[in-house]
Amino acid sequence: MTTNGNHDGHEHGADGRDLPIAQSPQRVSGMRVPDWVLPGKPEDLDTLAEDAWRQTGFACGDDLRLVEALLDVQVRLAGTGYTPAARTMEMAAFASLWSRALLSTSDAVSLLRRGAYQSAVPLLRQAVECIAAQRGLAGDSGADLDEWRRWTHEAYGRHDDTRSTEIGLGHYFAGEAIASDAHLRVIYRAASDLGRPNFGPTALFVANEANHTRYPLNFADHAFHLGWAQVLLGWALRLGISQIHLALHLTRYFPAPDGMRADAVAAVRDAEARLDDPDRCTIEEWVDEAGHRRMLLTQFRRRSVDAPQRLLL
Repeated sequence: MTTNGNHDGHEHGADGRDLPIAQSPQRVSGMRVPDWVLPGKPEDLDTLAEDAWRQTGFACGDDLRLVEALLDVQVRLAGTGYTPAARTMEMAAFASLWSRALLSTSDAVSLLRRGAYQSAVPLLRQAVECIAAQRGLAGDSGADLDEWRRWTHEAYGRHDDTRSTEIGLGHYFAGEAIASDAHLRVIYRAASDLGRPNFGPTALFVANEANHTRYPLNFADHAFHLGWAQVLLGWALRLGISQIHLALHLTRYFPAPDGMRADAVAAVRDAEARLDDPDRCTIEEWVDEAGHRRMLLTQFRRRSVDAPQRLLL
């Protein structure tokens, strides 16, 4: 079988007709799914990070417990993909991206617990992309999943010029899946803007009490900040909810028993109730008169006793 080099999800014969793509040549073997808990407290924290860890546990303990519950349910759901009937490379396409989303979320939570808020942001953006990629693969047309199958056929060949094994980039980005989901879209756009060297977000990370007359710079600031902790833990909760919703619809690949599905639904319900708290800090989309989408921070404050702010970026 030959291909004309197009990447539209189909093989093409010499006459240009679509030909079916064969099943992936690899077989899934040795998938290890561990028991899951959030990583514990590092031993070498400095004074500020130590205080941030303590205050995060005190002020955001319910959020942390719910994040951990969502991650635990995800690991259990993912493990059902290793049953003989579900153990296919199509399942592996979802599980591989799911694994990256779960680790990115867990690592981000570990960072924000010690006050490294800006370092957690790119990891949560990566989790958005990996969850959206799974949604793309699950699309009704099947074209995106065909792209995965195509990559499996082309990957791991020998590249003679460099005397290497050629894996290939396998470029894939499910932008439509992000844009079509109101929650993922807000997180992705906010995480993108916060993660870049934009002046406004930079000031919020290093001089969050600045105003029109003063700029109180805190170089390499990683002191506890309730607003940032609530925003980022809220994102972690929302990503867990999105991932579990997706997994529960992928019964062909992850045939979870009824009891496990009930646990997943209960964890999602608890997390959604937590996100409905009107007193937590959030980032929302705000559209101005010209139609420009901007970010509105609400209930933004370093400590619970501080007056909450509304900040427009």
